[in-house]
Amino acid sequence: MKRLIAFVLLFLCTIPAAASAQPRGKPIVAIYAMDDVAGSGQAQAFSTMIETAISSTSKFRVIERSRLNTLVREQAGAKAGLLTTNKPGRMGGFEGADYLIYGSITTVSVSNKTDIGASLLGGLISGSRNSNVTCGNTIVTLGVDIKISDASSGEVKYVTRINESRKSAAVCGGTGQVDVAALLRSAAEKVASGLVTAIYPIQVAAVQADGTIVLNYGDGTVQAGQIYAIYTKGRSIIDPATGEAIGNDEQRVGFIRVTDVNGRISRAVAHVPFAAAPMVGSIARLANPADLQALSKDRKKR
Repeated sequence: MKRLIAFVLLFLCTIPAAASAQPRGKPIVAIYAMDDVAGSGQAQAFSTMIETAISSTSKFRVIERSRLNTLVREQAGAKAGLLTTNKPGRMGGFEGADYLIYGSITTVSVSNKTDIGASLLGGLISGSRNSNVTCGNTIVTLGVDIKISDASSGEVKYVTRINESRKSAAVCGGTGQVDVAALLRSAAEKVASGLVTAIYPIQVAAVQADGTIVLNYGDGTVQAGQIYAIYTKGRSIIDPATGEAIGNDEQRVGFIRVTDVNGRISRAVAHVPFAAAPMVGSIARLANPADLQALSKDRKKR
C-alpha cells in the first residue's frame, strides 16, 4: 500500500514539471490603449490597428488590453485577485504577456501647401488669369511616442517617435480630404515592424550562388531600394557587477541594397563588394546616418 501511495505521489509531482517543460509558443503581446495627448479622438482606433498589424506578422499572439489604460490599473486588479497569471509563483499581473506596448498620440498638425501650377490652371479654367483661385494639398502629420518593454523584467526593448504624414489630392478653392485611417494604419505598421525586428532581428537567411542575399523578412517590414548594414552575429558582453547584457562584440561587415520584396522574404545585392560573403544568420539593420557616412567613405576609397 505504501508503495502504491509513493508511486501516485511521484506521478502527481511529475505533472507540473512536464507541463512547464512544454514550449510556450509565440510570445504574447499586451497592447494598451494609447494616451491621446493631442486630443485627436483616434486613440482607440490606433490601438486596434496596432493589434491588427502585430497579429498579421504571425510572430506574436496578441492580448487585447484596450480597456486597461495604465499599468497601475492592471496592477491594482492583480492585487485584488481579479487577474490571473500562467507564470508559476505569481498571482495576478500581466496574464501571459511577454511584451507590453504603450504610448501616446502626441501631435496632430494640419498644413496646406500651395501648388502654383494648379492655381494658375484653376485661374485659366475660371476664365481669368488674375483669378484668386488657390489650389493646393492638405497635409496631416501624426506624431506618436511608442515604448515596448519586457513584461517580466521591465527592460525597454524598443522606444521611438513616429512622425507620419499623409497628403490629400490637389484641391482648388477648398480644403482637401486626407485619409486619416491610412495615416494611422501606416504608423501602426511601423510600430509592428519595430517590435518584430527588436525581438527577432532581420537576418541573412541564405546566400545564393549568384551572390544574391536573401533576408528572412518581406512585405510590411522591408522595402525595395532600402540600404541595410550587415553585422556579424556577435556575443553578448555581460556586466560582471550586475549580470546584465551591456553590449555585444558584433562587427559591421558590409552593406546591401534590397532589390525585391516578396511575401516573407526579400532579396538584396551587395551595395559595395564584400571581402567575403556574409554568413547565414548575420544581422541586417536599416542603415542609419552614421552607416551611410561610413558607406560613402568606403565607396570613395574604392
